Amino acid sequence: MYRLEVICSTDAPMLLIFLTFLFQITTTIAAPPLRPINLTSFANKRVLIITAHPDDAEGFSGGLISALQQRKDVHVSYLIITSGNAGGKCYQQVSNSTFYFCEKEEIAYIRRKESIAAGAFLGVENVWRVGLDDGMSVSYHETRVRRAITTYVRYYQPHVVLTHSPYPDWNAPPTCNGLCLPPKNWDDLGYHPDHQHVGSIVYNSLYGSGSSVDNNLLFEDIHVGGNLPKWKIEQLYFFALTKETMTHYFELNADLLNNKVLASSMHRSQYQGDKPLDTFQWVAEQVGEVCNVSLAEGYQGWF
Repeated sequence: MYRLEVICSTDAPMLLIFLTFLFQITTTIAAPPLRPINLTSFANKRVLIITAHPDDAEGFSGGLISALQQRKDVHVSYLIITSGNAGGKCYQQVSNSTFYFCEKEEIAYIRRKESIAAGAFLGVENVWRVGLDDGMSVSYHETRVRRAITTYVRYYQPHVVLTHSPYPDWNAPPTCNGLCLPPKNWDDLGYHPDHQHVGSIVYNSLYGSGSSVDNNLLFEDIHVGGNLPKWKIEQLYFFALTKETMTHYFELNADLLNNKVLASSMHRSQYQGDKPLDTFQWVAEQVGEVCNVSLAEGYQGWF
C-alpha cells in the first residue's frame, strides 16, 4: 500500500502520460463504425454467392439478393459447394404434406430442386453446384474444390463475391443438435465445418482463380493458352452475425424480410413446409440491434 502511494504521488505526471497514450492507442485501434451496404455500388455488376449448402444463400443474404434483383441492373448467380445430403426429410414432389426419412441420394436430388426454385423466386437464373457430400467438404482435396471454384469464377467473372467466413464466430451460439427451439435457433451458423472450410477455400481461390491475371498459369487448361480476360473482383463479403465480426450491414424492411422467408421456405426438406418467419425475423432483429436498425443482415467486407 505504501509503495502504491509513493508511485502515485511521485510519478503522477508519468502515469497520466501513460494513461493518455493508452487511451489514444485504444481509440486508434477501435473498430470503425458499421457501414450500410450501398446498393449503387452493385450497379451493372455480376455478383456470385458461393455457399456450402443449398439454403445458405437465402438464409444469410435473401434480403440483399431480393433488393439487388429489384434494381434490374445487377446479375446474381449461386455456386453451391455441397449437395446438402446430410440432413432433412424427403417428400413427394406433387405434394409436400407427407414427409419421410430417406437415403442421402434422394435428399440430394430434392435439395437440388429446392435450390433452383428458391433461386428462381428471387430472380437468380444460374444456380450452379459442385456436389460434394454435406458436412464432409474438409475431406476433399483442396485442389479439387479450388479447381471447381476457379472454373465458375473464370466463366462468370464476378465483380462481387459473397461467401462464408473462413473463421468460426466464437460469439455466435453453438450448435445444439436440433434442440434449439424457434425462434432462437440460429445455432451452428458461426461454427459449421462446411461454412468455415468453404469460406477458407473461396478466400484462397479468388487470388489465383482468374481475378489475378498474373496467375494465369494456374489451372491453365481451363483457359487454353492462359489467355484470361482482365477483370477485378472489387468486393468480397463474408456472412457475419455478431458485432465482433461485422463491418457492414444491409437494412431489411418488411417486404425484403418476407421475400427472404418465402424463398427460404422453398427449402421444404429443411423446414417441412413451414415458413420460418419467426426464426428469420429474430435473427434479423439480433443483427439489427448491433447496427441500430430494426432488421438487418450482417457482413464482413474485404476490399
